[in-house]
Amino acid sequence: MSDDSSTPGRALFPEYHRIHGLYEREIEGLTDGQMDTLQPEKSWGIWPIRRQVSHIASVHYRWFLQAWGETLFGENPPRDISLTDTGGTDRYLDPKRFHEMPDLLTALKDATALALEILGGETLGSLREKTLTRRIDPNDAFATGENRLEWTKNVTLKAHSSGYWQDENDPGLFHFDLEYTFRHILWEAYAHLKTIQAHKKAMGLGVRVDIPEVGYLKYLKWE
Repeated sequence: MSDDSSTPGRALFPEYHRIHGLYEREIEGLTDGQMDTLQPEKSWGIWPIRRQVSHIASVHYRWFLQAWGETLFGENPPRDISLTDTGGTDRYLDPKRFHEMPDLLTALKDATALALEILGGETLGSLREKTLTRRIDPNDAFATGENRLEWTKNVTLKAHSSGYWQDENDPGLFHFDLEYTFRHILWEAYAHLKTIQAHKKAMGLGVRVDIPEVGYLKYLKWE
């Protein structure tokens, strides 16, 4: 990746153009039953394929419209803020609004288009200049039971060589820039796509797309 601060944002993350197509290709031909099958004995199997797709669309909306919304758009977000609603679920789109796979894929296509729109107005320099802060409680856990602080130390800080750092004076405080956010979402997309492939393999189905072994895929395990 270029380290020239004037490098256009879209040149830094050309992969965003491919995310929707990769997901569409991988789930092509699956039945509703296959898309809703769980593998509860596996750490990756408590979310079925449908929820994997819903989650990654939601990730885009919640990061860009919610976490970064005021910084990027002020009071004029380019999408309806209701797209960040989860309907009380654990980090995926409101299932009352988005359930059928064509609707989920349409949302994912729009969510990645939003990412590209933002990148169109950014450079490497501006991505690194924009920063946010988050506090992580040592007892905070994901719905899976995994400790959020341990995840941050063992995966996030290891995978990202820059853009995400722990505060020198407050170990519970973390800082990150907009460049990190784009890497994070992209690597999340690859991780959940690989989980979809794991579901398909467990059902005896072949996989269809190649996923680059980058980012979180170097640290996560699919047993």
